[in-house]
This record gives sequence, structure tokens and C-alpha cells, in this order.
Amino acid sequence: MGKDKISANENIDAALRLDGDPANVRAFYEDWAANYDLDITLAEYSGPAIAARLLQRHQPDPAARLLDAGCGTGLVGSELHALGYRAIEGFDLSESMAERARASGAYRQVRGGIDMMQAADSYDADSCDAVLSVGVFTLGHVPPQALQVLLGMARPGGLLMVSTRTHYYDQTGFQQIVDQLVAQKRMTLAEAVMNAPYNNDGDGHYWVFRKSG
Repeated sequence: MGKDKISANENIDAALRLDGDPANVRAFYEDWAANYDLDITLAEYSGPAIAARLLQRHQPDPAARLLDAGCGTGLVGSELHALGYRAIEGFDLSESMAERARASGAYRQVRGGIDMMQAADSYDADSCDAVLSVGVFTLGHVPPQALQVLLGMARPGGLLMVSTRTHYYDQTGFQQIVDQLVAQKRMTLAEAVMNAPYNNDGDGHYWVFRKSG
């Protein structure tokens, strides 16, 4: 993409140019945490609200155990809490972001310092009614293979709900990983909402998968 701006917001643009190294991503968000919510609000970030309502359509039980993977400052958890969910847990790579998620009051537990690719070391397999990851499958953050990690923490018959920025979907092997997991009968596609609002510098796709078993 050269030097052309991906986003008009300086911090969002810089985030999309990260190299995916967990240490670098963690350091970036530790620095950004204090201004994150303001920047995201100015960018008209609609992803959390859209994702929460999509999750509710497929898992309406307010007692469902939900795991917000890469929860950031708690925007998704706050939307879910407003819809009546109370058994929400979250984790994030950045402790400073996780601290802000705790302060939201939406979660019963938030853990910081957890690399998504290693999250299975911190959460039991087959234990969540739904695993969500919104705003994480984006350039410079996690590889599409993270889908396999998150799917492992959903219970059989449970849900995996993720968002992808359109440029992430176009420039990574996300669809290939989805196709592989479906072909292996590890999950099915329950719903895909394509080219939907995400923020004011681009659209996103929203995916709901149901774990087999």
C-alpha cells in the first residue's frame, strides 16, 4: 500500500501498519490506550454495536457465557451488557486496554497480557457459548489462523463471531482458513454480513460460525 494513508486518523493508520509481532502490537496499544476511545469515536466506529446485535440474533440467551477475545477498552462488552448479557469475559494483549475494559463494568472478568495465538493456554477448550473477536482481524494484528484458536474455546454447537476489515479479508488468507475449517467439518457458516458499516474510512465483514459437534 506504499505510503498512501489507510485511515485519516493517525493512530488508526499506524495501527494498520503494525507488523503483527505481539511485542510491537502490545507496546503500541499500551501507548494508545489513553486516547483509544476518543479516536475510535471520532472515526464513527460502528463495529461493536453491529457485532453485538448479530450475536444476539444467533445466541439470545442472556445467561450465555461469552468470551470477548481482544476486548480492547470494552466497547463490545459494553454493547453486549446493554443488551442484557451478564456472563461476559474478556482478554486483551495490552494490560492498559484491559484495565479500561474492567472499568466499564460490563465484564465479570478481564485478563490482560494474553496473546490471542496462545489464548488456549488461559481458557478451557469447549467452554464458551460464544467467542467474539471484533476489530482484531485487521491488518498488522493477528493472522487468520487465530480462527482455529478461538474456535477451540467455543463449546460444540457454540458460536464464533468475528469481524474483518475489508482490506484484511482481501489481503490475507482468511477465506482459505474458513474454507479449510468448514471442509474439515469443524464449523459451519451461520451468517455472513458483507461490506457492512465499520468506520468512516472503510467497511467490514461480519461472520458468525457455529462449531460442529
